[in-house]
Amino acid sequence: MPRLTFLQWLAFTVFLLFYGFAVFALTRDYYLRHPAQTPAAAGQGASTAAPEPITETDPLLLYKRADSLFAQQRFDEAARVYRRVLELNPNDSEAHIDLGLALQYRGDSKGALEHLRAAVAKNPDLQRAWLSLGFVCLQAQDKKGALEALERARGLGPDTDAGKEAARLLEAARQP
Repeated sequence: MPRLTFLQWLAFTVFLLFYGFAVFALTRDYYLRHPAQTPAAAGQGASTAAPEPITETDPLLLYKRADSLFAQQRFDEAARVYRRVLELNPNDSEAHIDLGLALQYRGDSKGALEHLRAAVAKNPDLQRAWLSLGFVCLQAQDKKGALEALERARGLGPDTDAGKEAARLLEAARQP
């Protein structure tokens, strides 16, 4: 067996560390870009059974779960959890807003508008509800409804972040 000098051993060790890190980094990058999918998520052998009912009764835990699902763009699942929040408290305007936005992002503008209109009816001073209603109206090509909702949102606090966003969307809505 050949005898290696200290410098050769050091170079060999550095090479192995670099090689191991490179393999790790490339593997990690691959799996981040191509997440594993369950057969149901991939459309292979998807079950037709209804999802299990949500039995949680703590609204804070439900909100945390739904917001996490929403942030992951799992809008169908988030909508189910927001519906559960509304089962527990039908007058929760924030849950109506969040459910409306989840429905909008999954392509159900009609359902989204229904919940957003319920939110502004239950709490007409809630700026976020008017802003969200205006946004969804714009997406649904209801320019008149969008302008009315966005004007209301801006009027409730033009210096807030929601008021500034309403002003920005109003400008965009008024463009030909």
